Amino acid sequence: MGARGRSTLLGVAIAVALADSSVVTLALPDVLRRYDVSITTVAWVLTAFNLALALAAVPAARLAHRAPRAVFAAGVAVFAGASLACGVAPSFAALVAARAVQAAGAAGLVAAALSLLAACEGSQERAAHVWARAGVLGAALGPAAGGLLTQLLGWESIFLVQAPLLPATLAALPRLRVSRPVAVPSGRPHRAANAALLLASAALSAALFLLVVLLVDGWSLDPAAAGLVATAMPVAALAAARVARREQGAGASAAAGLVLVAGGLAALGLLPHAGWTWTLAPQALVGCGLGLTVAALTRQALRGRSPLAVHGGWTIASRHAGVVLGLLLLTPLFAAQLDRNETEAKRAGTAILLDSRIAPLDKLRLAQDVLRRVERADGRLPDVRPAFAGRDDPEARRVAGALQDQLERAVTSAFGPPFLLAAGLAALALVAVALGRREAGL
Repeated sequence: MGARGRSTLLGVAIAVALADSSVVTLALPDVLRRYDVSITTVAWVLTAFNLALALAAVPAARLAHRAPRAVFAAGVAVFAGASLACGVAPSFAALVAARAVQAAGAAGLVAAALSLLAACEGSQERAAHVWARAGVLGAALGPAAGGLLTQLLGWESIFLVQAPLLPATLAALPRLRVSRPVAVPSGRPHRAANAALLLASAALSAALFLLVVLLVDGWSLDPAAAGLVATAMPVAALAAARVARREQGAGASAAAGLVLVAGGLAALGLLPHAGWTWTLAPQALVGCGLGLTVAALTRQALRGRSPLAVHGGWTIASRHAGVVLGLLLLTPLFAAQLDRNETEAKRAGTAILLDSRIAPLDKLRLAQDVLRRVERADGRLPDVRPAFAGRDDPEARRVAGALQDQLERAVTSAFGPPFLLAAGLAALALVAVALGRREAGL
């Protein structure tokens, strides 16, 4: 196998491992119902992976600097075994524990892959470029791939498919000569670039987590359909990454990308109506920003730093600590907002039904039927219109439409404050980018 083929396999391994930070997002509603946990609890399927990856990244990178092939092979083995454990987890606690172990394996293989890529590419700069692009690709495609697998084969298949996939990348290791590490000080991490990565990742967690919850639970799309809708973001990310020139200043690319991310998230926070079509343009903005920002900040954080694997570990730690920060900030806010809006929607719906010209006894029967449908929705947006089936009068149709519209507005508006907070995090990342330009002397 040639150097190009080995680089491709290593890139696939990186993309698959880092996709797991978001690949399960479209499966969260099914996981929630399988284990009967709350929204804030089910978010730990994401949080556990990202937290463990953030904590393990730098120690794994230091080991990878000394023995990249051994650490890569061990990381692949741990990741594959933990993926299998996730797919057959008998309880929610077991699933979360397996996700943490899976992240430890991902930390080893991703950090070691950077050193291996340098050997394949013959250049640390080209290796950093391939490494960063593969990470962006994995993070962007994760939700869509997870949604399709969830719909076609069940959410467990997300993990079971990965178990045999990554060991194939070990074919990249034979006859690959890796230079012995030189005993030089690793130097200080690029603080501003890593801080910007942390804040940008916290902001992007809203697009990768809350958006799919809105599509599946909020608007009752099937995971496969939601996965197709969510492809707007990775398509835009890939297009932006191809258009952006490597010679362009990293600080300028990152700043432009963060403006797009902030704008897209703010647009998601101000959606005028329920409906997936309204998310396409904001997704395109966020995706373009993702394609410009993460790769540029990663290159900026690695430029001029040595050893490469160690500083790559710092970028991974920063990115996934940012995802954890975003989930911890946004999930409670979203849950509280959803409860508040649901209460207000019930009050408004009651007023609509009581003020209607429907006969009093029919109002009571309809109110009971509507309430049963809301309670049976199991966390999803209920469809109350069948409660009015058999009534062909205009007033019944008007009331049914008004009630459904009220519920849709309540669910959609509950996502507004978290998306706007995420836009604010992206704006804060711009400050770190400005500091980074000064630190890098750009």
